[in-house]
Amino acid sequence: MPGTAPRAPVRTCIGCRRAREKRALLRVALTPDGVRVDPEARLPGRGAYLCPDPDCIAAARRRGASPLRRALRGITEADAFAALDQLENHVVYHQVPVGTVRSENA
Repeated sequence: MPGTAPRAPVRTCIGCRRAREKRALLRVALTPDGVRVDPEARLPGRGAYLCPDPDCIAAARRRGASPLRRALRGITEADAFAALDQLENHVVYHQVPVGTVRSENA
């Protein structure tokens, strides 16, 4: 429709269940090589999104990683916890401030 601006894609964080812009979230992907953190959101395969906030990761962990297992359809509990560990290490290592929108070109 002419005159309307395109909307940014929206995804739901599996930790806090808030809907946010896709670029404000971090992606975990189920690839042929296994479950991997996908900060650029470019890997093929099913994906799940989390806020770059340790509290959201902790919330997903408290629920037994079942939101991640459900989103990625059938991964093992061990793989889900390993993916949450990788994501937590990524967030801590990269010091992504809460509420920060990641650059698509970074």
